[in-house]
Amino acid sequence: MSILIHFENIILLTYLTISMGGKQPIVRPSNYQINPVTSQLLTQNSQPVAAELTEILPKIKQQTKVPILLPNQLLITGTDNQIYVDGKGTNNSYEITLAFEKDCTANACSIGYMSGEKGGKPLDDEFSRELSLVQDIKGYFRPLTCGASCAPPIIGWEYQGVFYRISLKGVGQSPEIEGETLKKMANSAIEAGAR
Repeated sequence: MSILIHFENIILLTYLTISMGGKQPIVRPSNYQINPVTSQLLTQNSQPVAAELTEILPKIKQQTKVPILLPNQLLITGTDNQIYVDGKGTNNSYEITLAFEKDCTANACSIGYMSGEKGGKPLDDEFSRELSLVQDIKGYFRPLTCGASCAPPIIGWEYQGVFYRISLKGVGQSPEIEGETLKKMANSAIEAGAR
């Protein structure tokens, strides 16, 4: 019985590979959880990429020439909701968006984004203070701010000619915690290097 199932799987994978123009399909059961070991193999890096980002990474890598820096964990608290990830890249930039709904275009369902822009700089009044990151890199931070709507906390830094940003909701209950959480994520992205 197991030989027959294995043979049927080989036939199915061969068919999918041929129908996809020779590209290997990623086939896994619907309840499959990407573990750190799998993530590490997928990114071929010494540190795993956050599990939620592993599927979008190959798409972004094909679209951009900018080194992609991503954290090894998304330190978002207070939610059991599914996180939807999308992204796009150009020769000089990339952006990965996270949301609670598929195809989200509103602030209410958006969680935030991670981006890199070659030659980018901080925008005027984008950040409220500086902080130190690993490798003596100067970082910039702004906590959650609210007016007519709320802007999630954001951290940014320049590394090897690229300006990177991580802006996410749900990373802390106070400005101090938000800053420390985003700093941990930025440091892990820098230490891991280009994905």
